[in-house]
Amino acid sequence: MALLSLLIFTPIVGALIVYLAGYANEKLSRALTIAISAATVAVALFIFLAFNWSAPGFQLTETYDWAGIFGLSYAVGVDGISLPLLIISGLLTTLSAAGSWEQINTKVKEYNALLLLFEGAIIGVFASLNLVAFYVFWELVLIPMFFFIGVWGGPRKKYAAMKFLIMTHVGSVLILLSFIALYVLSSPHTFNFTDLVNLHPPLSIQILISIGFFIGFGVKLPIVPLHTWLPDAHVEAPAPISVLLAGLLLKMGGYGFIRMNLFLTPEASKILAPMFIGFGLLTMFYGAIVAMIQQDFKRMVALTSINHMGYVLLGAFTLTTPGISGAVFQMFNHANAIGCLFLMSGVIHEHMGTRTIRELPGLSSAMPKTSFLLVLGSLAAMGFPGFSNFISEFTVILAAISVNALYAVAVLVPGITAGYFVWTLRRVLMAPQPQPVVMREAPFYTLVTLAVFLIPLLILGIYPAPLMGVILPAVRALRF
Repeated sequence: MALLSLLIFTPIVGALIVYLAGYANEKLSRALTIAISAATVAVALFIFLAFNWSAPGFQLTETYDWAGIFGLSYAVGVDGISLPLLIISGLLTTLSAAGSWEQINTKVKEYNALLLLFEGAIIGVFASLNLVAFYVFWELVLIPMFFFIGVWGGPRKKYAAMKFLIMTHVGSVLILLSFIALYVLSSPHTFNFTDLVNLHPPLSIQILISIGFFIGFGVKLPIVPLHTWLPDAHVEAPAPISVLLAGLLLKMGGYGFIRMNLFLTPEASKILAPMFIGFGLLTMFYGAIVAMIQQDFKRMVALTSINHMGYVLLGAFTLTTPGISGAVFQMFNHANAIGCLFLMSGVIHEHMGTRTIRELPGLSSAMPKTSFLLVLGSLAAMGFPGFSNFISEFTVILAAISVNALYAVAVLVPGITAGYFVWTLRRVLMAPQPQPVVMREAPFYTLVTLAVFLIPLLILGIYPAPLMGVILPAVRALRF
């Protein structure tokens, strides 16, 4: 059964269906978008149940000839590194579609079609085992995101959309050049990932390819100083799109580091690891410190994303099983926690008329249920024990310290993160109310949507084995 192809092409075909349905009825288009995306979640969970936890290699593989003379094939497969990302891709798109019901009111059919196109493309990125197919899906993701920002964004949407497209596409070109170099070095020439894993090019060439990957994937992660597109894109994008931008698009960078750098250029990764870890630490500290001084709640959450994705870079290049496993787990956890906060920023803006932190005293009286979920989402984002974010961050930092005691400086970052989240909660929930507050609570279905983000974090915070049990065998297959 071609489960992975079903997972990829269900939303892509669904994009056409919801677009046509939008001509008849906008509500039908919205409902179909949620239903089709939810169907991909069901398929992803079926794959999870069918997955052999103890097997380290790719499973459910499919290979079809595309242009064999050029080394091109449609090849897909899933292992413990990609499976969590397939699940979270379906879940976040479904929640984003549900959150869009209240917040997106113009060009609804076009928006819903692009939403499903984005979902199919990003699942294709995580499932592809041919580098050209990987690149096609990688670039396809940019198209809906460009329109999400440029059409449905805020006052500076055109600037933010063009900056996003230019910076991410330039990074993509470096990735493509690295893929071509691997193709030229292989004999017989191939773009198949499973063949290239055994290539082992000369070390000098590996280093150049690894640096090309680092810059290309670093733009997406994003690492400092390649991050400048991210705050603008987040601030201008609609809140449901920020969920996808932070929860999924950034994971393309983290996945690329682990899948391409560690698997295809392992010797170069050993040599360059201290430098890459340095960028990871810089990204962690920069994101945390700059987030602390923000007055726009959504911009603060955007910079928190930079901070949290620094953990992925740090964990990946410890080149240890706990570090890499923690990095993969961190991507899953970050997607849920930060997705909840981004969607909440839109809900608060919709009902309170502002996202400015100093203008939100009295939020607990105006939106008490939303405020309760804000506290839980903030605790998750700051890595509070009981949420699975704590486990992934703790694992990454412990792995870094085991490599070099100097990396213990990373323990300061969770403290800074907790500090600005607690300070934000104090200002919006505990500050004196300047005037009587009118009840502006979000509707029930919006509260349910926000709560669903937190359920996996609480379950895996108590019992992480279901996901870590899938991740570990794949990571152990790496030999450093």
